[in-house]
Parts: sequence; C-alpha cells; structure tokens
Amino acid sequence: MKKYCVVILSFLAAFSAVIPVTAFARTGDNGYEGGISAETKTGQFDYREVCFISGEPVVFKGTLTIKKNQKQDTATKQDIITATYTYSSLVNNDKSASITRTNVIYTTRRTKKDNGQVIEETSVGNNTSSTSTTSNNNKMTEIIKIGNDTYTLTNYNFTRTNIIDSRPAIDYIAGDIHTVKVYQKSTSAGTGTSTGTTTVTVEGLGNSYGYNQYWGTTGVDTIKYTIQGDVKNGTNSDQWGGEATVSLSSSAVKQLKYVDNEPKTMSFDGGFVLTQNNSSIMEYAARLPEFDSKGISTDRAVEWKDSAQVETFPNLTRLPIANLGHLKGHWAENDIKALYGLEVFKGNDTLFDPEKYMTRAEFTVAILKAAREVPADPLLQTTAAARPAAAGRNTKVVSPFADVSTENMYFSQINDAYKRGLISGIGMRSFGPDENLTLADALTIFIRTLGLEGMASSGGAVTTFKDNDDIPDYARSATYVAEKIGLIQGDDRGYLYPGSNLTNARAAALINRFIGYMREGLRKDYREGIVNY
Repeated sequence: MKKYCVVILSFLAAFSAVIPVTAFARTGDNGYEGGISAETKTGQFDYREVCFISGEPVVFKGTLTIKKNQKQDTATKQDIITATYTYSSLVNNDKSASITRTNVIYTTRRTKKDNGQVIEETSVGNNTSSTSTTSNNNKMTEIIKIGNDTYTLTNYNFTRTNIIDSRPAIDYIAGDIHTVKVYQKSTSAGTGTSTGTTTVTVEGLGNSYGYNQYWGTTGVDTIKYTIQGDVKNGTNSDQWGGEATVSLSSSAVKQLKYVDNEPKTMSFDGGFVLTQNNSSIMEYAARLPEFDSKGISTDRAVEWKDSAQVETFPNLTRLPIANLGHLKGHWAENDIKALYGLEVFKGNDTLFDPEKYMTRAEFTVAILKAAREVPADPLLQTTAAARPAAAGRNTKVVSPFADVSTENMYFSQINDAYKRGLISGIGMRSFGPDENLTLADALTIFIRTLGLEGMASSGGAVTTFKDNDDIPDYARSATYVAEKIGLIQGDDRGYLYPGSNLTNARAAALINRFIGYMREGLRKDYREGIVNY
C-alpha cells in the first residue's frame, strides 16, 4: 500500500445489468457503505470495504447478501423498491478489526415522468409510506472495531437521487448522493491513549453515472468526503479534520473471442466463446492528520493513496457454429461468423450471400437481435397489486406502416422494433421493407438505438468526410455521432458514400462493430474518464 492515506467511510453505490447464468450488477449492488462487490451467486456478493476512521486504511473482507422487493404505492402510484443488505464476516484479522451492521434497509421511490424518464429517490430505512425521510428512522446499527478502539454509529442521514433515461436499447443513469454519519469512539482502558469523548463525523457528497444494457453495464461514482474529529478530555480538547476523494467503478461486460480447434480433423474449424466478466474497482486518495501515541492529532498531515479490486470468476458460453465454408477468405468472414454465433443472423447459412444487398426489413430483424431489451434486475421480486386484464382474443392487430401487412413475414419484428423506437418510417406511413438499406439508413438506426442523437449540435452537424454535403438531412446528426464514437470512418480518400446500398457483408461488419461499441466502447468512455483503469 502506498502511503498517501484516504478515507472512505461508509457509503458508495455503484451501478452495475444477458447471457443467462451470471447476473449483471445493478444500482446499489455494492451497497451504500463505501464498498465494492462481485456477485458469486444470485443475491450473494464477494465484498470489500475500506475504512479510514482510525487514521490509516483498513480493508475489510466479507460477504454481502441483497434482497429486493418492489410494490406500488396505491396512493401515489409510485413504484417502491425496498432493499435489505446483510453483511457477514466483515473482518480484517491482521488489524483485529471488524464491522457489524444490522437492520440495513434502503427504500427507493420511482416516479415516471411524462417524458418517460424515471426519477429515483432513495432513503435509509423501510419508508414505504407516502412520506419518506432521509434520517435513520429504522435505526440501522453499525459498530466498527479496530484494535482497542470501538466506533459506534449514533446518527445517520442519507439521500440519493437518480434520473434514468431509457432509450431503445440502453438505460442511462445519472445521480447525486449525500450522506452524513456520526460515530462515538470508545477505547479500552489501559491502552495509554486518550480516554475522553471522541466524536467523528463523516460527510460525503458525490455524483454517479452509469448505463444498463444487454451487452454490458457500467457505473462510476466520485465522492468527496470531509472527516471531522472532536475530542474532549477533561479541560482539554482536540479538533481535527481530513478529506478524501473516492472513485469507484463497477462493470459487467460480455466479451467475444474466436478459438481455433487444435486438432484439425474436426467437422468445424473453431468457434466463438462468449465470456462474461464482472469487476469492481475502487481508487482512493486522502489527506488525514497524524496522531500521537495518546490519540491526539499533530500538525503533520499524512497522505494515502491506493486502490482495491474484486472480480467474479468468468462465465463462458460456447456459441453455435454456422456452416460458412463458402466464405473462407472473405474480408467479412469473421464478422458474419460472429453474428451467426450470436444468432443475430439466422436461417440457412449455406445460402448466405455476402454480396447481396440487404433490405430494410432484413436489417430490422438483425438490429432487433443485436440491440436487445435491457434485462430486468434479477434480484427484484415484484409484488403485483393486480394483474392486467388479458387482451381479448378478437383484438385487432394494426400495422404501424401501410406497406407492411400483418401477414408480412417480417411484420412481428418490424412491429416490435417500431414499438421500441428502433425504427421509423420513410414518410407517408411507409417503411419500405423491401427497399435496399443505405449506409445513411443504418447509421440513423444505430444512433437512435443508442439514444445519442443529442450529441450532435442542433444547428446542423458537420462531419469530416469530403462528401459531407451528400449526407441526407435525416441522417446528418446520426452520421456526425457515428463518426465521433468511432462506428464509421471514410475510405482512403476521405469519402463516406452515405447513399450507397449495403451488402450483407458490409451490414455484418457494421452490426458487429456496433455490438462491439455497446460491449466495450461505452465502458471505456465511462471507466477511463473517472477511474484510471
């Protein structure tokens, strides 16, 4: 450990969302106590927490179990999530240290606004009534023991608020957090240190950002703490202060890797393996006073700086192998194989023609599978107030487009994609399902799916491509954003050719790159901007 010390006292949260088997971390899965976690089985997490209340870092290791329940407030129509956190065996044997917490309950009230965004307000305690509170009304208890010193929580105020902006394939989250904990310190007799009354107050203010989606989840928090100690020993007193900054990142991502077969005498050359990794990283830096042998602060400040990390054992899933021998050596062979493995492409693989133009309907089927819906929180148990009435058998199904009949072989996928906001028509209630897909069409759908249209200026986005003026008006913002995030680049001469029709091969390369951005590109932007990892 580098001697620069930091204080991370009680409370950090992380976001963190599928191949079935291993679940992604969600908001609050690290708890709100300044720790990091990685799920070992549903609802149970390997947990680490760093505490600096004694003036030096002490890392506690243990287990965190989470149970969540959701119900609707009949008076306010808000969804209410009650989360119970059970901390087990939080110890550091080298420091003779332990943390004991009981009755750790947080209540989150979710309010859906007219624009579809959701506001979350989280408070401490089981506040299921229509009037919530930020105080520790349910009397969560916390006792920290480090050597001969015991720190007992006497007052706890906590509030956290998030805004969730749900886009077709991603939920974006931003939040703010404020916490204040007050501890009373007692010291065993005969230690030679101060035996007066010591109060330690830890206040934290922070921001959080994250996203949930099918291919991965990332959340980052940055919290600034102020720590104040007040020692009264007879007629003598000692006031001291310190500060700390904590950065935390939790991430779960699906990674795709091609593995060649070692023996060559097999019916297939190799195949793709999908790996899911969950990891949490904490970086901290603080400046705290040095204490003398009697526990009184000196004029010397000590700086602490270090990091901690916890990971789950990776989950591996072999993907189906398509019969694409006729594509051997084709420039898009790997992209096409990957999409067949991920089942974004389906059908008779032996008939796949890479040079055939892809239609708008065919692309819609593929993007619906590439940009799947955000998975539900696997820990959340819902108490239903009432079951919605089942649709009548004679309910008439109406197509959103005049040129897409309900009998069309792609109707179900086009209808679903339209309802999710992945696609829109070409005007006059038409979709043009059999028209060739252009690059401009594809980019527009990609960026709409990501919900990143707002990254382009409203006054007219300009790209660096030499044929920028050829970009149709409806695709200008999307093309600008696609270039900015690295989805596209021009040819050797700097041209994009936005109106060109996409072959199956070019569409496969773009879709695979789009999935790669959802898996890795987003995470890199969130993680590297805040946590140096």
